[in-house]
This record gives sequence, C-alpha cells and structure tokens, in this order.
Amino acid sequence: MQSIAAEIQRMHKAGADLNYADIAQHHMALLRAATRYFGSWKAAVEHAGLDYEEIRRYKTWTKERILERIRELHQQGIDLSWRHVSTQVDPQLAAAATKRKHFGSWKNAIQAAGLDYGGIRRYRQWDEQSVIDRVRQLHAEGRDLNAKSVEELDITLITAARRRFESWDKALTAAGLDYRQIVLRTPFKRRRKADSDGHQTDGRPNN
Repeated sequence: MQSIAAEIQRMHKAGADLNYADIAQHHMALLRAATRYFGSWKAAVEHAGLDYEEIRRYKTWTKERILERIRELHQQGIDLSWRHVSTQVDPQLAAAATKRKHFGSWKNAIQAAGLDYGGIRRYRQWDEQSVIDRVRQLHAEGRDLNAKSVEELDITLITAARRRFESWDKALTAAGLDYRQIVLRTPFKRRRKADSDGHQTDGRPNN
C-alpha cells in the first residue's frame, strides 16, 4: 500500500496528470492496484496526502486557463522557471502546459502568455547578492532606478528584488542607496530639462 502511495506522490511531484481518466488510459496497472488495496482511486490519492478534488479539476485545463494562470503568477512576482513551477509552484499547470494538445513545451506556453522566456530562464539565478550587484551596476551607469524605470529596463531584476527583499525600496537600501533620492531623481531631471528648454533654473527666461 505504501508503495502505491509513494508512486502517486512521485507522479504528482513530476507534474503527471492524476485524474482518473488519464490514469485509466496510461497507468492501468497502478489504477488496478490502487483500487484493489484502497477501494477506489480517490481513496488512494487521498491516502497519498493529495487533494482529490484538485486532482479531479485538472482535466479542465484549457489553453486560455493556462495562459491566465501563468500571467497571474507573473504578476505576483513568482519565479516561473520550469524547475520551480513544475516542482513547487504548480506542477499541474506545468504538466498541462507541456501537453501536445496545449503548447507542447513550457517555453511555448511562456511565450504565448506574452512573456520573455529568456528572462524567465534567468530568473532562478537571482539571489540577494546578485540583485544587489545588479542594482549597484545600474547605479554606477547612471541609470534611473525608480521602480517604473526599472520595470521597463529589467523586469526580472525588480521582480526578483521584490521577492528577495519584500520591496524595491528595501532592495535599494540593501545596495547602500538612498531610495528617497532615487524616487525624487526622475521628476527633478524632467524639471531641469524643461527649464533648459526655455527657462533658467531660477525660473527666468533665457535671452
């Protein structure tokens, strides 16, 4: 009995489709053993510590639902690298997305959701120190480091920073920068440019 539960858990972690119809089609030996020892597939799944209702709903995945879920996770700042999603975040999403009838691969699903797959792949490499190093590099280059500018410049950086440090302001502070000056910097530069176009910095017109 424990070997059956262990196999169900292994398949779940691997992102396998565990709804009854899929198991009956592709894993009949496992299904027969599970129903013989537990009485039903539902009982076997629950004995393995899994939510059967969640497993049962798996078969309702559509392309639209997959894309919606990927975008939802992205907006939450979740690491969408294949390994992270397939083993920790949502194994069922990963398995559904890679089915041939849907997108065939995680890369195709990410791109169909309108996201940069290259950036997604690099996302998992971010740790606290790499975030700090990148922030300092951009600061040394004279880049605007307010949140809006960084979102346009490097969305993976600011997403990782918020995940590692809870907020972009805290990431700036960890890098040794004064986030209050960063926030004020861009409006000040715009004002200075407008002044240089038609006025002195003290407000007097240029001659």
